[in-house]
Amino acid sequence: MLRPYRGRVTRPLVGLRSAPADNAELVDQAHYGEVLTDLGILGEWMYVQGEDQYLGWTRREGLELDLGVASFFIVAVPLAILRSSPDPAAAHVGYLPAGAAVHRHAKGDWIETEMGWLARTDTTLNEYLIERPPAADDLIQTAESFIGVPYLWGGTTALGLDCSGFVQQVYRLNGVALPRDADQQAVLGRKVEEARAGDLMFFGADTVTHVALATSATEFIHAPMSGAVVERGRLGGDRKLLGIRRYLPDVPVA
Repeated sequence: MLRPYRGRVTRPLVGLRSAPADNAELVDQAHYGEVLTDLGILGEWMYVQGEDQYLGWTRREGLELDLGVASFFIVAVPLAILRSSPDPAAAHVGYLPAGAAVHRHAKGDWIETEMGWLARTDTTLNEYLIERPPAADDLIQTAESFIGVPYLWGGTTALGLDCSGFVQQVYRLNGVALPRDADQQAVLGRKVEEARAGDLMFFGADTVTHVALATSATEFIHAPMSGAVVERGRLGGDRKLLGIRRYLPDVPVA
């Protein structure tokens, strides 16, 4: 998991552009006080995601960087077991999924929540997360950790995932927010003609009904259908590729 840097807008209005240039297309605007997530820096420009989930390039001079964050625990395993008491042999009483925020103080090796006791070894402090923009390799590593998880319509955890819930969680655990449904995910980011690792591939007959995370131009990881599990796949099957969207920057960034 990653914790990308964030910046607060310090001007009345800043533009988010399609490329790191003042004459590039304006794709969105952010207002004073909004917090933008840093997904990459190129010179004086920063590739950011706004609170409305739109992505674009903005000048760094309009942002206050290195915002302080409150300290809390984050579940750092696919599924953390909750127990009835602070004892590894105690009964299971529930689960917490990867990325869940736990705003509680630790008591030795355990954290008490409203639902049960959580082993501290299943968590990390948010301030200890790697603080940098996500890269395609980060997304692929996260996606691979879900391989074998059963398909579950409406699912968003390692107990079960549907196709859009899977890619949403992969991106979320790396600091990028995606909409919940595949057809919504298919209109954000940028349209590209050829996939590369980290892109989203969208499938369907006439409308988008399925999404996968690309691992190369022709291969992907996805949650395919009821009765199946998260697995690898490749283009050329029964599903028709309708489009590819890119959420990460096109150019090398810091």
